[in-house]
Amino acid sequence: MTGTLATVPAADRQARLAEVLACPACRAPLRLGDGATIACAACGHTGRRRGGQLTFGGFESEELTADALNRVKEFVKKRFNRAYPTAIKVLSPVMDRNLIMPFLRSFDLDRDLVADFGCGTHRRDPRVICLDGGTYPNVDIVTDLRTVPLAEGSLAGGISIAVLEHVPDPAAHIAEMHRLLRPGGRMLVFVPFMQPFHASPYDFQRYTQVGLREQFPQFEVLSVKVGAGPTSGMLWTLQEWLAMLLSFGSMRLYRAILPLTWILSPLKVLDLLLARHPAAAVTASGFVIEVRKP
Repeated sequence: MTGTLATVPAADRQARLAEVLACPACRAPLRLGDGATIACAACGHTGRRRGGQLTFGGFESEELTADALNRVKEFVKKRFNRAYPTAIKVLSPVMDRNLIMPFLRSFDLDRDLVADFGCGTHRRDPRVICLDGGTYPNVDIVTDLRTVPLAEGSLAGGISIAVLEHVPDPAAHIAEMHRLLRPGGRMLVFVPFMQPFHASPYDFQRYTQVGLREQFPQFEVLSVKVGAGPTSGMLWTLQEWLAMLLSFGSMRLYRAILPLTWILSPLKVLDLLLARHPAAAVTASGFVIEVRKP
């Protein structure tokens, strides 16, 4: 292990990406030149390269600032990019069940190309391809997740964590996951059930355990598990309820009080027990589904 280890996976990741790049408009292979512009020779569609980051669409700035709470989140994400995931893990009322890293470890990431669909500011492993609509420094490809500029069957696996609730057309996103996976490729997807509204930049739907299975008709469903337990669902709702109760109808006071309720977030550790309860799915904060492309 040398001091240059962190840079080696980045160079390797970019080289592997270059081999499977495809135009998001016509699906023709894309070739990276020396310039900042990436142009499709078949249809003329263009993207941009800035350092190691490739941009093909993504969010417009006004989309990320339409919601007041999301404006704060985006400011923190951009200002404290690397610290944001840790801060969320500590302050959030949601306690996940640490299913993501075991899933990633089930691949040979030195050989298998695996992507994080909607990574946000997370870089879970330096060998994982980070896809997102935001231009965070850790993102490899800034793109609309319905039209990812990668070739069909180029991925061995992928994860999508708390993304599908934020899109109006989850079926299109799931269809793109199916296109990108090679036969036998697997996806791990977390979606919320009992969670308050949270724009990032939008928030459209929730899923029951049974309903989640119905979203993946093209896949073989391997498992559906409680991904975040009932304490997390109750706690987040309680925090919102307390902020509303004590703000007496004032949005300004509500926004000031809400961060103070985060003092209750450590109670989420109760989900170490309750997430395993036979009835946990009734009020779970969210579910994780693992699927495989036939």
